[in-house]
Amino acid sequence: MLKAIVVVGGIAIIFHHIITLGFIMGYHKSIYNHRPGPCRLVPGIVNGSEDIFVLPNGLALISSGMDHFHINPNTDLIMHGFKGQIYSFDFNQPDNPAKVVPIEGGIDKTKFRPHGIDVWHDEKTGLVQLFAVNHGIEDTIEVFDLDQDRLVLKHKQTYRHKLMISINDIVATSKSSFYFTNDALNREGIKRKIESLLLCAWSTVVYFDGKDAKIVLDKGLMYNGINTSPDKKLIYVNQLISNTMLVYKREASNTLSFVKSIHMKSMCDNIFVDESGDIWHGCHPIGHKFHSHAQDFSLPTPSQVIHVSTKSGQKYAIREVLSDDGGLVKGSSVAAYYKGAMLVGTVMDKMAYCQVQAF
Repeated sequence: MLKAIVVVGGIAIIFHHIITLGFIMGYHKSIYNHRPGPCRLVPGIVNGSEDIFVLPNGLALISSGMDHFHINPNTDLIMHGFKGQIYSFDFNQPDNPAKVVPIEGGIDKTKFRPHGIDVWHDEKTGLVQLFAVNHGIEDTIEVFDLDQDRLVLKHKQTYRHKLMISINDIVATSKSSFYFTNDALNREGIKRKIESLLLCAWSTVVYFDGKDAKIVLDKGLMYNGINTSPDKKLIYVNQLISNTMLVYKREASNTLSFVKSIHMKSMCDNIFVDESGDIWHGCHPIGHKFHSHAQDFSLPTPSQVIHVSTKSGQKYAIREVLSDDGGLVKGSSVAAYYKGAMLVGTVMDKMAYCQVQAF
């Protein structure tokens, strides 16, 4: 009798886990196309536009050519030909193509495969520093000074730490400090695959003070995008597997105190915060299609942009800005807004420019 109960219980647990995975990967969902205004592809970018930062003057910096193989070893082999680059796009001249930003300094450009990026802008000195997550032989944070006159990045520093395991995204808090997300405890291989399939809550958010690092959040279901409110008092973190955006208060010690969890009903990737404080998400509404797309880039996967208004205090208002079946761009990872227009970036595809007229 006891043996039968154990067997039935085990089967029930396995069945429940399979159903849970099915819902997480969006097998029950459909996509209906709509756009906030005219949209078109931006010439110049074909190997991904995974993360985007927009300077106050409308100049956007875009990471391209990330290495996805440590996340999914079955990634389309075309990615081996990707070249890690930082691109620029000027919202003030939207008809122009994206341009490669040259990199100077001692960094090995052949091993530069940028993922999440952020910028620290010192308004008093005019210093603009780009922080980039880099998936080289190991995960590192690369720091560059931006020469805005020549539009050139000068490599300044490489940060390494034992807590930099599988870095996904970064948000700078000074010219030498930042928070970053580890989307897994295991960087690659069978351990990472088991961690993902078993839905292990092992990802972390880490604070680095310029010299050392400490874990400020753990037990995450794939922490992904991270950003801060304009006043730097709140930290936003996307938890991909649970389809949630978590809101935390930043304490004086740089620890994080929980404020709110917002269910996004989509696998939201990077977080962009505009000058008003509103939040824009690039999301993967149907996870299993993105997984298939990662293994065969020719397969379509939907894109989705979600806007979260912060103007009513704690009552965050959520609206869908764009929904696309993959006909425009495949696998949206970020949506960057600037004065009535937005860029929609992707993990490993092209980039779109949209006029935001209504949503």
